[in-house]
Amino acid sequence: MKLTVFKTLADSLGLKPRAREAVWLMEIEGMSRGSVACQLDISPSTVSRAHSRFCRAACGNGSLAGMLLESRSRRRA
Repeated sequence: MKLTVFKTLADSLGLKPRAREAVWLMEIEGMSRGSVACQLDISPSTVSRAHSRFCRAACGNGSLAGMLLESRSRRRA
């Protein structure tokens, strides 16, 4: 996923800086929810809520959903 697309979507959702970082770590860096929560010293539920909002918004936009799935498939390869 391109940085500009990520920033645009995160801005449109009004994600706070820590939530934005949590989503970045999960989506781009491939970290688990628990690892992200530990690293950022926030609760796992905060990580989950931010990630869920981001994914719902991305899936509501076809081109963003494609980029999201593409980044996930590269992580698993």
